[in-house]
Amino acid sequence: MTVRKHKKHIIIAAVVIVLITAAWFYRYYIFDGEYKEAIAPETVEYIYEDEADSNVLKEYRNKKDWELIVVNNDNPIPEGYKVILTRLDNGQAVDCRIYPQLQKMFDDAREQNIYPTITSSFRTVEEQYDMLADKYKEYKSQGYSDKKAKVLAENWVALPGTSEHELGLAVDIGSGDGSVTDKEVWEWLDENSYKYGFILRYTEEKQDITGIIPEEWHFRYVGLKAAEEMYNNNQCLEEYCSAD
Repeated sequence: MTVRKHKKHIIIAAVVIVLITAAWFYRYYIFDGEYKEAIAPETVEYIYEDEADSNVLKEYRNKKDWELIVVNNDNPIPEGYKVILTRLDNGQAVDCRIYPQLQKMFDDAREQNIYPTITSSFRTVEEQYDMLADKYKEYKSQGYSDKKAKVLAENWVALPGTSEHELGLAVDIGSGDGSVTDKEVWEWLDENSYKYGFILRYTEEKQDITGIIPEEWHFRYVGLKAAEEMYNNNQCLEEYCSAD
């Protein structure tokens, strides 16, 4: 290699390093004004089970392969997605197809003196955006720059259009009784939820794959067969689906 070519390569490498550093600095520290919606997400069309036509409901329940839809930062909710919801007693709502196993899981937990409750379930895209904006404001109030507050908020709250909660297939669960702690509820669910078709969706071990920080409370319905296989093989949803 000639001296001239060697110098050229050094200059190129230096430019690349400068650009990467500048991009990192811009993302975290450059003023960007008020938090604004970063994408124009698809709005999920939803109705409640008691409002649905019987034929529509039957067709919806008979759909195949709906349990394994992957939604994340790289796979936003597909256009035209529709969900039929079951209303829960505490004001929450879930996809009507996951309700029977969800109720069975809760009933069995209570028989073992574990008392779970759903703290978050289906969300509209507007609700998801409001959560993200609120988290941004929380970080801003702590003194973070606009850019860093935005990044930190997005570490905690998925961008609208990329949250499993908008599918109606995910629930956040905590303790519903003072006799048990959140941790006791999560430990029971971690060991047993797969028996009902649910998985602990976001773990520290799989964070590099899911892109989401650990959430001990977030459980996702994937179906009985898939949940058991993922549990036994220590797979997250992305790994399981990519292996098919």
